[in-house]
Amino acid sequence: MAIHPKLASLDAMFESGRDFELTEAQYEKKTGARLPKNSYYLCKKSALAKRADEKGYEIELVEKRVILKKKG
Repeated sequence: MAIHPKLASLDAMFESGRDFELTEAQYEKKTGARLPKNSYYLCKKSALAKRADEKGYEIELVEKRVILKKKG
């Protein structure tokens, strides 16, 4: 069973009224839980999605990117 996140730790960010972003590591450190792996669930059904909606926010998910640069 998944650990329920302690979302109260994000309330100050929500209350600021400004856009903000969190890395997976930051989210886990602040809430004590990992982000859901399923993108749809994370953005639409998760505890974070529900809290964001209550506070007038929406989630925009930026997937991991791999950047390959030519050597030399």
